[in-house]
Formats: sequence, C-alpha cells, structure tokens
Amino acid sequence: GYIEECFRWAHDADPSAFLVYNDNKVEGMNGPNKEKADGFYSLLKEMVRKGVAIHGAGMQAHFNAGGVGDRQRVPTPLQVKNQIRRIGELGLKVNISEMDVRVSKLDASSEVKTLAQRQIYHDIIAAALSEQAFDGVWLWGFSDRHTWVKNFYYNDAPLIFDEKYEKKPAYYAFRDAIGTLSIGGKVGGDVKLDEEGEPWGHEWMPKQNDASNGKEVSGDSRPDWEQS
Repeated sequence: GYIEECFRWAHDADPSAFLVYNDNKVEGMNGPNKEKADGFYSLLKEMVRKGVAIHGAGMQAHFNAGGVGDRQRVPTPLQVKNQIRRIGELGLKVNISEMDVRVSKLDASSEVKTLAQRQIYHDIIAAALSEQAFDGVWLWGFSDRHTWVKNFYYNDAPLIFDEKYEKKPAYYAFRDAIGTLSIGGKVGGDVKLDEEGEPWGHEWMPKQNDASNGKEVSGDSRPDWEQS
C-alpha cells in the first residue's frame, strides 16, 4: 500500500533516518477506540513482517477528560502500557508525540477538572515510562495562551502552563512522572490502576451511560479529529 511505499521512499532518500508512523486515538490496548488501536498495531506488525524500513510508532495522545463513549474516553494507564509493550515486542520504539489534556467538557468543578488533568498527565506518562520500548514524550504546545484546541475545537486549557506562563498543577504532575526514572524514583510511579475496588479515574471520568444511556453511538462518518 501507499503507506509502505512512503516508508520505502523515505528510507531510499536517507537510509540513516529514523522513520516513525504517527497516529491519533490509538493509545490504549483493549480500551477506547479498540478497533483503531488494533488496526494501528496490525499495520505496524505487517510492515515489520514485510521488512519495510520502520523504526518507531508515535501515539498522539490528544486526550479529552470529559469524553464519553468508546471513541472519546481517556484510556487507562494500563491500556497505554500494554499498547506500548505489544508494539515494542515488534522491535519498534514508541513515543507519545502530541500530548495535551482537554478538560472544559468535563461536567465538574474546577477542582475536579484540575485533578483529572493532573492525573492523566502523571499516570499515563509514568505507566508509559515503565516500558523499555518507550523513548519519548512531546506536548502539543506548552502554554494555554497558544493552543490549537481553541481554534480547532473550543476554549480550553489543555497544557501544563497557564495563559500567563505560570506552572499549573499538571506541570508538577508531569514533572513527577518523568522523575520516576531519576535516582531515587520508582519506575511506574506506583500508579494505582484500581483503588478500593474503583476503576482508574473514577473521581472524574464520566459514566459510560452519560452520553447515550449505555448504548454506543455508531455510524459517525466524520474523521476522528472532528469528533470532539
């Protein structure tokens, strides 16, 4: 297919280039967007099988804390960890390439929105860093003053610095996640996937039936980036 050809052409042009396939809503194994995440993995697996020059995979991680349904919910740290692991077992490196965390659609207090954003930044990255195949994380901007979300979706504050370039609680959460790899840190950061019988994110994550009375909405023909 044309994707394989693109990688072959890129490799022919520069055999020393590190080539990465990057996609959105593919971050969790057996989580939200399962079909797309599985398709992402299958595409990479087939390219490796065919000997196509591919060296890594990028998972964009444009998360929406207020997302509902199986297309929009945030994957759990365990789901992200497992996705990274199975891609790594193909011999590929994996990165989180465009991370930001939208919170304005979360029907909750500002305190709960802050909790959600902090937990997503920390727990997802701490879990990812516990996998050997994981080799980097990039944020899609650094200040809420300048974010693509406001132009593409709606007003939000998805980054780790506020509009005045002050550090937000999410900054410290992100810093602490990276610190799990430092001297004295603990890989994985003791991220709790299940606390007292409650699933990860239970303090803020919308219930599954909030969107459609428990029925997943299907048949949306829009590209996924237009499905906010």
